[in-house]
Amino acid sequence: MRKRYLITALITGVVLTDVSTLHYFSHQASASIEGYQKERKPKKKLPKKPVESKVPPPEVYRLRTLIAQAEKGKEKKKFETKVKDFYYSLQLATFKKKENAEKFLKKLPPEIRENSFIYVTDKGYYTVRYGLFDNYKLLKEIQENIPVKSIIVKTDVSKVVKEKVAVEKVPETVKKIEKKVEKKPEIIEEETKIIPEFEEEEISIFEEEKPQIPLYKKVIGAVFFVPAYMLTHKQRGFWGRVEFTYKMERYKDPYRKTSRNSFRQYYELNYEGYIYSPRLLTYTLGGNFSREDSKIKYGSNSSDSTSKLIGYNLELNFLKGSRFPINLFAKKTESPLWYTYYDRSSYTERKTDSYGLYGNLRFVGSQINYSYRHEKSKSVGLDFREDRKTDEYNFSFGKFFINKSLNITLKKNIDDYTQEYASTTRKVYQDINNYNLNYRWKISKKSNLSADARYYSNSYTDLKDFTGNINYLWNPSDRLTTNFGLSATRSEGRNYDITFLSFNESLNYVLSENWNLSHNLILFTSNGSQADQKLINTGVNLNYHKTINEKFSIFGGTGVSGQAESGNINRVGGTVSLNAGLIKRFDFLDSSFSLSGSTSQYKSSKDDRSNTFNINERYTAFLSKNLRFEHTINYYYQDSQYYRPSGGFSETNYDNLETSNSLRYKRMLGWKGSLTTALGVKYYYGKKRAERFYPFGNMALNYRFTRNLLYKLSVDVHRDTYYNTTYSTINSHIDYKYRRLNFRWDFQYYYEDNDNYGKRHNYITAFKIYRVF
Repeated sequence: MRKRYLITALITGVVLTDVSTLHYFSHQASASIEGYQKERKPKKKLPKKPVESKVPPPEVYRLRTLIAQAEKGKEKKKFETKVKDFYYSLQLATFKKKENAEKFLKKLPPEIRENSFIYVTDKGYYTVRYGLFDNYKLLKEIQENIPVKSIIVKTDVSKVVKEKVAVEKVPETVKKIEKKVEKKPEIIEEETKIIPEFEEEEISIFEEEKPQIPLYKKVIGAVFFVPAYMLTHKQRGFWGRVEFTYKMERYKDPYRKTSRNSFRQYYELNYEGYIYSPRLLTYTLGGNFSREDSKIKYGSNSSDSTSKLIGYNLELNFLKGSRFPINLFAKKTESPLWYTYYDRSSYTERKTDSYGLYGNLRFVGSQINYSYRHEKSKSVGLDFREDRKTDEYNFSFGKFFINKSLNITLKKNIDDYTQEYASTTRKVYQDINNYNLNYRWKISKKSNLSADARYYSNSYTDLKDFTGNINYLWNPSDRLTTNFGLSATRSEGRNYDITFLSFNESLNYVLSENWNLSHNLILFTSNGSQADQKLINTGVNLNYHKTINEKFSIFGGTGVSGQAESGNINRVGGTVSLNAGLIKRFDFLDSSFSLSGSTSQYKSSKDDRSNTFNINERYTAFLSKNLRFEHTINYYYQDSQYYRPSGGFSETNYDNLETSNSLRYKRMLGWKGSLTTALGVKYYYGKKRAERFYPFGNMALNYRFTRNLLYKLSVDVHRDTYYNTTYSTINSHIDYKYRRLNFRWDFQYYYEDNDNYGKRHNYITAFKIYRVF
């Protein structure tokens, strides 16, 4: 609750205060701190140009530059300046009492004191100022060489005259600088016109009495000044989104009609800035509001509904760009979810509050990542309700060497939720742990070692699972490649526990350019409450590949393997396999043809058997530059039976044929668009399987008429004779941008015709106008 009050107070203070006023006072504060607190050191050489960062903001001081010039003739003359409305001076200090100003003036160095004077401001303060200059740039250079901290202010000439201050002599510093700039002598004339000036007020160290600021003023100043100070240091500034959406949904079938019209307003405002420096703290403040008004009709009945949803987001990034960044966030989202069915429309409102942190620690050769997230959500619908609380913890550690790496990841998720339906309630509390370890070691150029370990547990299902893998790859030559793997798994549940352990070895040796030999070995054992089995399987395969010419190649292979099992089932078996194929390319129609087939046979001592055949054929041809024909056939046959520990056999029989023929067209519509279409039919037939035709057609069109106008259209139509159903879908989309306004129109149509429901129609139309700023 404290977090909500703090965020609400901060946002309210920023909103109630005019942004331009905040910028004005923040600029004043920045300039005051820069002018009074920054130590100025004498420089031996004058800079070629003033440092821009030291020049006060022009919108605050309303400066004028290069108003008048002093010039020198052949004969030496006194420095005289024609009286203007105002001049620039260096303000050295401000006092409430005149005697303190006089005391400060006497302590100044003689070369500065003789050109300084006491000036009374409109608010009654006594200031000590130096010189009268009509050239701001010249005065800026002088300021750099005076060993007294000061700020540049405007001075009303009439007040100087009343104080009987004569400015006739030019300081030696000014004379040196004037040699670089040509001046013209002018005559001083008195003017009594008073011009208001910006006054920088500072209590000097010579001030005996300091003003006392009431506590309530300090509190008010903090509330308004802190957001203002933050706003003056913007990184991205204000950005957001305004969106209006009108949506129409229609559903119709032979028995009923359902419709919904809705109008949604969405407003989002964010601000991104930093405090002092982007490397110290950057922040993002944001809020959003949406309102949706809906009117729903069910046949002859109708109802209205209104939803108002508010969200916010806050993110703080500390020490960004350093080796130890820390990020804090808080977020609230509210979203409506609508579902339109054949007989009703369902509305679900989901509200989510979350907060947390994430960051990392980067060291030489290692890195630590961490995160925490707390989320509380509530979903409410017409016949459904869910309350959920989730805590997520993540921690990872990575260590990197020249040829090694180690990564450890720890994840913990605590999920507590209650789901209420029309007739039942479900409560779940689960504590999920997921720990992973990964190790990689490149032993040499010819060998690599990798190891993985994983632990998973779930308190709701009482599941505990541990898995470990070690894999070693050895490649001693270009012809020989070997791989060894060891895997172990331990799994425990409420009513079972089981342990798996396996060893795998594979070897591939290139005998010649066309022949290669492969060997594999599997050792497997399992034990526990539901399985107690041991297995050994080994096999050898010989493969052949030959390229006759650039357009014709053949391949084939044969293999044999043996298997022995003991435990719940004791048996010995073997498998023999054979495969062959060819690939042929033709100049005619730039076409290609491929044919491949395989067969295998398995038998065991328990009268197990399995006979399989598989044939694949594919033909493609380009009838024109953009039109392509594709034809495929896939035939699969299997007849098998396996012995059951309880007695008898389990049998499977497949005799399936699948074929497809299609025409595909693709064309670029200049540089602005593209068109793709497809038209074809698929056919399915199988033993104990109904005959099935599947004709289909689809099209996709994208075209950009202008830089700001984009159109998209997609159409899909198909029929399934197995379900005696015809489907059709149309999606159309228009995007238009006018200056900074975006317009979008979406149209979706879905059609279905079957024996159970008849003809169904579903239309969705949406108009959207939005602006991102």
